[in-house]
Amino acid sequence: MANTSGHPCALRCLVATLAAISASLACGPSIAETQIGVYGGMNTNFNSPVTLHKGGLSDSRTIDWEGRSFQMPPYWGVQATYWLNPNASWGVGIDYTHSKAYAALNFATDPVYRHLEFTDGNNLLLLNVLYRFGPLADGRLVPYLGVGGGVAIPHVEVKLKAFPGQDTWEYQFAGGAAQVLGGLDYRLNDAWSLTAEGKVSYSHLATELEGGGTLKTYLWSPQLMLGLSYRFGN
Repeated sequence: MANTSGHPCALRCLVATLAAISASLACGPSIAETQIGVYGGMNTNFNSPVTLHKGGLSDSRTIDWEGRSFQMPPYWGVQATYWLNPNASWGVGIDYTHSKAYAALNFATDPVYRHLEFTDGNNLLLLNVLYRFGPLADGRLVPYLGVGGGVAIPHVEVKLKAFPGQDTWEYQFAGGAAQVLGGLDYRLNDAWSLTAEGKVSYSHLATELEGGGTLKTYLWSPQLMLGLSYRFGN
């Protein structure tokens, strides 16, 4: 699996891509409605099996993962959604989410790891298909559901006691990702909305280690977010 050679500019490029997509959506037909937004919130992670192979070292076990969403860098994301028209039920969107996963290990006593995290973070870039229901509360409250698929770009942070000079510390395109979501869009006025959303994401992480070797796992991550979005289009 190709990686980004540890350069933080990889994520800046992804965010720039989102901005370009949003701009292109805005140039669509006048009957379309485009909604862009930013959000914060929190994530947690279910435990998962982790398999390590490097040189003559092999380790396979189930590991608990912590989210620590309010520690730096925090949980956040950006979205861009395209609706066919202001009253359309169906839409498509791009969703970039920065979540995190810390291995709940005692590294002082662990026989294998000195460090194991995806904390800058487990970044997901997803294409969503969305369905919104009829508005409630005098037209201000709009429920919606969605599913999405895309790629996981984690910042892989692995340090092994048997290989002290071969620490892995880089962004990698690690595998596929998917999510299901549901939320409420509360319209403050004709342009601005507050959004509350819950989602569960899956990311398949097949990562490469410095000096050769692999670490493989997957993450199921429940998430809650609150966001602010802006709509335009007629």
